Amino acid sequence: MRVLVPRFISLRIRTQKPLLTVPFTTRKMSTKTIAVLDDAELQDGQMKEVAFEDGKVLISRLGDKIHATSAFCTHYGAPLAKGVLTSDGRVVCPWHGACFKLSTGDIEDAPAPSAIHSFKAHVADGKIHVTANPTNTLKENKARQPKLLSSGSDSVGKGVIIVGGGSGAFQTVESLREHGYKAPITILSKETYTPIDRTKLSKALSTDPTKVEWLTAAELKIKYGTTIRLGVEVTSIDFAKKQVILDGGKDALSYEKLVLATGGTPRRLPVEGAQLENVYTFRGISDSQKVDAAAKEGKRLVVIGSSFISMEIVTAVAKRKLASIDVIGMEAHPFEAILGTEVGAGLQKYHESQGVKFHMQTKVEKIVPQEGNANLASGVVINGTTIPADFIVMGVGVAPATEFLKGTGVELEKDGGVKVDKYLRVQNSPDKENVYAIGAWFLMCDIAIYPQISGDFTRIEHWNVAGNHGRAVGKTIAGSPQPFVKIPVFWSAQGQQLRYCGVGHGYDDVVVKGDPGAMKFIAYYGKQGKVVAVAREMVFPAHIQAPWKGKGKATDQDFEDLDPTITYRHLYAQNLGIRDPLRVIALCDSDAFYAACEMVRLGTDKNTPLVVLQWDAPIAVNYPARKYGISRMKRYNFKELKEKHPDLLVVHVATYKEGEKEPGYWDDVDTKTHKVSLDYYRRESLKIAAMFKECLPGVEIEKASIDEAFFDFSKRVREILLERYPYLAQVPPDAPNGVDTPLPPPPTISWNKVGYMIPVNPAPPEKEKADGALTVDALAEGSSIKEEASTSTDVDGEVVPMTWHDVALSIGSELIGKARHQVHERLGYSTSAGIARNKFLAKLTASYKKPNSQSILRNAAIPKYLRPLSFQKIRYLGGKLGTAIAKEFEVNTVGDLLSISLDEMQRKFGEDSIWIYEILRGIDRSEVKEKSTLNKSMLASKNLPNAITNASEGFHWIRVLAAELALRLNEARKASPNLWPKSIVLHARRGYEAGRSKQAPFPFTREVTVDTIAAAGDKLWKELVGTELAMKVTNVQLAFTGIEGAEAGQQSIEGFFKQPAKRPRGDDVDDDDDGVRRIFIDGSLTDKGNDISTIIDGIAAQDRSSGTCVPSFVCSRCGETISSPFTSIDEEEELAVLRLEHDDFHFAQDLAKESTGGMVISGPSKSVSGPMKGGLGPSKMSSPKKKRRKEPQATGIEKFFRRS
Repeated sequence: MRVLVPRFISLRIRTQKPLLTVPFTTRKMSTKTIAVLDDAELQDGQMKEVAFEDGKVLISRLGDKIHATSAFCTHYGAPLAKGVLTSDGRVVCPWHGACFKLSTGDIEDAPAPSAIHSFKAHVADGKIHVTANPTNTLKENKARQPKLLSSGSDSVGKGVIIVGGGSGAFQTVESLREHGYKAPITILSKETYTPIDRTKLSKALSTDPTKVEWLTAAELKIKYGTTIRLGVEVTSIDFAKKQVILDGGKDALSYEKLVLATGGTPRRLPVEGAQLENVYTFRGISDSQKVDAAAKEGKRLVVIGSSFISMEIVTAVAKRKLASIDVIGMEAHPFEAILGTEVGAGLQKYHESQGVKFHMQTKVEKIVPQEGNANLASGVVINGTTIPADFIVMGVGVAPATEFLKGTGVELEKDGGVKVDKYLRVQNSPDKENVYAIGAWFLMCDIAIYPQISGDFTRIEHWNVAGNHGRAVGKTIAGSPQPFVKIPVFWSAQGQQLRYCGVGHGYDDVVVKGDPGAMKFIAYYGKQGKVVAVAREMVFPAHIQAPWKGKGKATDQDFEDLDPTITYRHLYAQNLGIRDPLRVIALCDSDAFYAACEMVRLGTDKNTPLVVLQWDAPIAVNYPARKYGISRMKRYNFKELKEKHPDLLVVHVATYKEGEKEPGYWDDVDTKTHKVSLDYYRRESLKIAAMFKECLPGVEIEKASIDEAFFDFSKRVREILLERYPYLAQVPPDAPNGVDTPLPPPPTISWNKVGYMIPVNPAPPEKEKADGALTVDALAEGSSIKEEASTSTDVDGEVVPMTWHDVALSIGSELIGKARHQVHERLGYSTSAGIARNKFLAKLTASYKKPNSQSILRNAAIPKYLRPLSFQKIRYLGGKLGTAIAKEFEVNTVGDLLSISLDEMQRKFGEDSIWIYEILRGIDRSEVKEKSTLNKSMLASKNLPNAITNASEGFHWIRVLAAELALRLNEARKASPNLWPKSIVLHARRGYEAGRSKQAPFPFTREVTVDTIAAAGDKLWKELVGTELAMKVTNVQLAFTGIEGAEAGQQSIEGFFKQPAKRPRGDDVDDDDDGVRRIFIDGSLTDKGNDISTIIDGIAAQDRSSGTCVPSFVCSRCGETISSPFTSIDEEEELAVLRLEHDDFHFAQDLAKESTGGMVISGPSKSVSGPMKGGLGPSKMSSPKKKRRKEPQATGIEKFFRRS
């Protein structure tokens, strides 16, 4: 027989809702312990939602500690697994920023009304077990009853009086009792209802207070020993007698501690008609009821003010089929003062798409009454025109509700707020110790002006601030003084949830990523170089972790764990992460790539010495030519090279010249008339990348540069392991620990023909075997592993035990070796590869034996391979930081630094230097990730050795640049026929000055020709410079922007009269550029009036005074031009070093950001855009001078990195 058991039992006491709802349990529903997840599936710093019978549990791991809690936020039920896990053991809700302590479930941040459950968790038999009452894991039971140290049932004395009945008052009450306050608590409220979730009024037009109340009066009394008096008004305070005066003196209450939480009063414009009956302000339930009743189908609404409250009401009624919705605002766009122009314009665009009409930068003249009823408004007059209205909402701000404090001795600020100290005690009052002021969450208005971390005093009108104020004040009054240091958060319903964090008042910079008009963006607000606030829509919080997770993670065990125990669970795991003990990463590098490209083009023998020139400097020297001592750091004359080395083949890179549609190899190259083209090298790079992808299906490939790529073989290696050794596919029946049983000893293998194995105990250099490196041809002859021995013999004869990771490395070596062989055989390019357990070690290993070889770094060989290495050769450890480390510790090698403890390292170079501690031990936690292949802009640029002084001279160079763009766009369209640019942009510059730009839409045509592009460029040149040129132009740039797929079937007008030609279908083109002379910009640029400075982000810088190529580039992150003292080198070596050194600067900033919560914002100076009347003159070319912003003082390792 089925037994029915009730899940809940409720008690109702004279109220519309249950007073207490608690689980009704039987012995069957007692606590249970259940295995919820494999231990290997939860990484450090990760959290997951898992099933627990009919409920859900959130489990998270921080170091060796595993936490288990309720899976849902107690505010609106958001899944906490989608939020943020902090390193100090808190989980932050993804919706509204509520925060809970993982170890206890306690509230750490509002707006959470209740704590969450905390459950016991432990690991046994390779699984994570959670102990919980299944009832408490149900979503409806997510909230835990507060752990009150006092209920106030035996309270005596005067106690605490809270003036104001908002949710801030409720949080104060709960905090007081949680921290043991025993005296009476009284709430005095003008409202006729208990504290409610007031945000639901403007966001959803809630009209029933019982559906949005936090607690009933009975609950406050029974659970918290708190009395709430509704419908009473505080009219004054007698600080001398410590009394609160009610209703003009009709009653008075005495207090020991007083908390002011009165919130705000909505303002009305001082215009004629503002008091008419259907002109509403918005504060409480009654206002929501009025607006809800008026907002019926066919009615006309006028909203005065474009505040958050106003626009939330607009959003709430937009689907009600109103006849019209008009918004009148004083700003250019809604929210402009807080969110900036771009975000405000984007949100306005969304609301306009919903039928809302805006009248911005406009003042209301008056509100006119109806002809038949003088008590009702019929419209709003602006600019002499009447906007008809059936009802009007006035959302023009609020004033702190502090009128009752006038004449009491409290000194009010200009805006009516009261100044408080860090403990929220009112300072300018007769009683500075016993009176507190907090927000009441009324209209998001806070009366307290409190000190910020920056030292400024601010009154924050954010909903969660009041709740956090209440919790802090409650703790302080209870005897544990709690300074208020929380970061404000608010959200607003604007089609999607707009979320804002921080204090952005007075920001001086803003960076927007995404499209606010599409309701998907994130905006960073900067002040004096630091991010002070962030706003976002439809961009969910990312848990941005450093490559480490705290001091405890970089231990000797991490370094010595070179032969970790590998279990069946590890082998079967699907979530392959950076801690995978079977991880196999390779780095493949094309040998002397530019030179190799020319050898393939010319069909030369592999032993032919060849040098590639760009003007009078080599950019590539192949290996046979290196015996001549030719350096890419020197200048050479073509004839000089041939005379000294008759057998040397010298090739100049292809160049564009006027009259030619494509670049060519000319005998008369001249920087005065030609422009360098590196397109051929880019195309060959794409061929190699495609070949690798074809040969290595299922392998994650990250193209690192024009001649390098990383490969993650971990997944494919697992598949091959199970194919070759089928006995691993199932856990043996007699396995003592089941799936957590270690794998059996590895098979007998040989390293022959899979690569050069870096020795565990390397011999002196003179004793190393000269024939140790294996060529790609040798690898191709037979790369299978012979089963010969379960050990391998090192160079010095020492026998090194084999491991399963060694087997994985050998399989990865086979795979990359076969792919390299295909590239060599089919395309003619030799490559060198390194195979190891992470990206850092793979890159080091790739350079061990070159060219045309591959090297393998076993885990056992890591220590002695790294120890003798000069630590300053490691990426990010060169430059100023490396010099400082060498000087501080008097060291040169990695081995020298291994004796430096983590504490000493961090004491000298800051907390972030834990990265140094780890990388010296071969620990790299970065992942291999495939990059996007679609670039949205193209640019052709020419530095002019002879400046243009006559306007007519510009047409020659425009045609040369047009030829390059035509070739590039046609190539891209072969792979993706629908690609088309939105705009064409022309930029001219003199020397190092900002220059001027002009852009225009680029119309769609059936064919892309040089003539078409040149004609568009010529028109822009005429508009830009006119007929006379009053200055010397030293750089000309022509660019396409906004490249994207055109609508299918789009064609020019003549296409309607012809049979359209069939075009091949293909994938989007992969445009990884060389970054030296011509760039595809990796980023979205549109034709919305951008000046050229935004287009130039990411473009390789060129010598501005001559036609030679300077090894320099413009950083896409900070906009700075980074250049080298040398000239005419490519990115293969020196430019790469230059980039890495500058990356160090940003890397250090990112590290500092993790610990400070700030982010440095910097960018290029903005160019002056627009037409140039009267030609280009010196005065017109110069950008207006701006005061340089004082850079914030760098700390820790950040100060050792240069910006430029």
